[in-house]
Amino acid sequence: MEILASLITLIAAVDSGTALGAGLAAIGGGIGIGVLGLGAGRGIGNIGGNATAAVARQPEAAGQILVQMIISAALIEGFTFFGIVVAGGFIGNFFG
Repeated sequence: MEILASLITLIAAVDSGTALGAGLAAIGGGIGIGVLGLGAGRGIGNIGGNATAAVARQPEAAGQILVQMIISAALIEGFTFFGIVVAGGFIGNFFG
């Protein structure tokens, strides 16, 4: 119950626009950007590894696999950039 009261106090601080709220928003934005970077790196790594394995199994399908790999990587990067803009909005650098 004590943890819930602390969370409610922190949420109220964020809503009221205090320095504590701005600091918590900046910490949350920074953590979000870090997690986004890790997720995007892992996603692109999985795409590259699986595409390499697929080309090793079927070399004649390399062109189709490359196209699908590039499309998938572009979608991951697009979602990553969108997430960075949203997390940056919490920090205040983009939407200040």
